[in-house]
Amino acid sequence: MISLKEIAHFIDIPLAFMFLFTGFFLSFLIKFPQLRKFKEFLRIIKYKKSQESTSNTLSPLHALYTAMSTSLGMGNIISPAVAIATGGPGALFWMAVYALFGSVTKYAEVFFAVKYKRYAKDGSIIGGPTGYLYQIHPLLAKWYGALSILLFSAWSALQSKTLAITYHYYGVEEYMTGIMLAVFIFFMLISGTKTIGKFAARLIPFLFIFYVSSASFIIFKDLSVLKKVLISIFYSAFHPTASIGGFLGAALIMGFRQGVFKGAFTTEAGVGTAAIAHAYSSTNYPQQQAILGMYSIFMNTFLCVISGLVALVTNVWTLGSVSNDLALKAFSIALPKFGAIAITITITICIISATLGNSFNGSRSFGFFTNNKYMYFYYVVICFFIILGSIADTSTLWDIADLFLPLMAIPNMIGIIILALKNKKDLSI
Repeated sequence: MISLKEIAHFIDIPLAFMFLFTGFFLSFLIKFPQLRKFKEFLRIIKYKKSQESTSNTLSPLHALYTAMSTSLGMGNIISPAVAIATGGPGALFWMAVYALFGSVTKYAEVFFAVKYKRYAKDGSIIGGPTGYLYQIHPLLAKWYGALSILLFSAWSALQSKTLAITYHYYGVEEYMTGIMLAVFIFFMLISGTKTIGKFAARLIPFLFIFYVSSASFIIFKDLSVLKKVLISIFYSAFHPTASIGGFLGAALIMGFRQGVFKGAFTTEAGVGTAAIAHAYSSTNYPQQQAILGMYSIFMNTFLCVISGLVALVTNVWTLGSVSNDLALKAFSIALPKFGAIAITITITICIISATLGNSFNGSRSFGFFTNNKYMYFYYVVICFFIILGSIADTSTLWDIADLFLPLMAIPNMIGIIILALKNKKDLSI
């Protein structure tokens, strides 16, 4: 019998090509906004109204931070090392390439999420991919919404498990970590959209500065090693790499597949999930919010590159295992006294941020079906998954999440292309 993992791996090679093709196509269709809009991006983030929220909406910047709270998470810390261990140093090159073109995919996703958002009777917003996919066919929106609820539940459970394993090293029982995380997430969710946006706005910059500072010390400790690493990245991207130690990938296609697929996973460009929070922006100008979403990918990818360089300069990618503790091993090797503490702090911040973002996004998908009613029921259910995830064997959850991702991404990208062709003029301004 074919397993879920085998089905997922069969899908993700053609899906990697589809992710990159969508970014290429949209870049040419709407005249490379990722190269044209940087001055506009700087103007938007300086504008005072970009920081003003209401009870039912997020300010443009808080919407950006809330969206980034899911993508700036464990994927940025763990995925690059796993991609390199599986596909070689060239995988990091393809992650960066995908960021360049995937940014336009996110630009289109956010544009349509804001353009096609609608309001419930209580004034709250209902939006995201379900909103713009509804313009193509209601069944497509319902398909995406149902799968996204399940995917966010699985992601939240997996985040909880990672945090539980981390603190188990310090003697904390896994179920206790799950309960504490669930209680925190529950109170944040019932506090409302504005509170979540403010929390993300404070947490994300701190995460960015703390992690980059710690990782930079490792990367620049020996410039001769860094030089060799940079050469290996570009060489491996275009030449088959011989097996080294535990290195599992030897073909160019493996590096491409890992780089693009992990790039899509960490940035969420093409999956559409990051557009959910952007839909809650108070702005009435879709293009402005789309510009913020587009350039957020480059901050996201910068963290991925930093993480990948740490894995390469410390050589943990050659240790013979592909696991979620590669980042912890890298920091422990490079910084014996401080590394474990630094990565523990980073993991804690990432998981709190990502779990909150995933739970918020899942609640918005739930609200699509209930017109934003019965939200407390969803909050209880997602907290149950967080507690369950802390004590469960998560291999099946990973397989389910890996399968749901393409089942959501494929209709999302097809829908984005259809809408882009219909709205070419508005997107190209």
